[in-house]
Amino acid sequence: MKSDVQTFYKVAIIIGILAIDAIWIALTDFHLEGQGVLRVFAVTAFFGIVAVIYRVWRPMQAFELVCAETAILLSFTAAAAILSYLVTSLDRPLIDAQLVTLDAALGFDWSAYVGYVSERPLLGLLCSVIYLTTLAQVALAVIVLGLAGRTERTQQFVTAVMLGALACIIVSGILPSAGALATIRPVDSFWGSHHPVVDLDYKQTFFDLRTGGERLVSLDSMKGLIAFPSYHGTLSTLLILAFFRVGWWFGPILTLNVLILLATPVEGGHHLVDVIGGVAVAGGSWYIAGWLYRPRAIQRSKTLIELPV
Repeated sequence: MKSDVQTFYKVAIIIGILAIDAIWIALTDFHLEGQGVLRVFAVTAFFGIVAVIYRVWRPMQAFELVCAETAILLSFTAAAAILSYLVTSLDRPLIDAQLVTLDAALGFDWSAYVGYVSERPLLGLLCSVIYLTTLAQVALAVIVLGLAGRTERTQQFVTAVMLGALACIIVSGILPSAGALATIRPVDSFWGSHHPVVDLDYKQTFFDLRTGGERLVSLDSMKGLIAFPSYHGTLSTLLILAFFRVGWWFGPILTLNVLILLATPVEGGHHLVDVIGGVAVAGGSWYIAGWLYRPRAIQRSKTLIELPV
């Protein structure tokens, strides 16, 4: 089956990331808090078992798909989040000066843009609320597309989310950025009554990992550390692509995620170039994920798997 081939590769990617995480932690002074890992394992195992039940004993393809892809997303997210922390500790030179220059070349002034929002409490509140909906939308996409019987679209979306995350992690490791907020560091009075989702206290973990001051990794308190490319930008763009031509869902999803992209420099403390980079990563990830589901690619995958060892 097509889904079996693609699931094999997604599970292989997760196992590969987990192996890198384990070796990296074993060879360094990092420590992994165990309770969070057990909780993620338990929830992932639950969805995996339910998927097997609805595949073998009570066949219901749509529900099986939702549970299986949810288990994959949960396990991948945990493995990739740990990897993002480890990669941040490489402490490579920051590229924020170059990103600020690129923003200026595009005519974007972060302080003016964010300051405009911070002077308007209701607008700031709207930005915060919509920015926080992204992960819920990812879950919604898997449920809606899966139950609607759009098997390949669901699997393409999950694959693209995984590829996008890996691309952002790798780029952020090679070309790390602290983000516009941590580079400009505006005074407290700049924000007025608005409190963005990502503030300077939130960003401190990024700097602590780079200096060696933070070496405990806990899945219960993970923070988004990637500034360039913006993974929020990647997810929002992938959501738009996933719901393209999916009934009446597309209009609201498009509107909401365009607003999230506009709010990302404010709530995520990002440069504009971060967001543009995140959109580019999403486009590439969606294309590659779509290519993997084309008939020829699937047939080649099956042939490789069936080759005798």
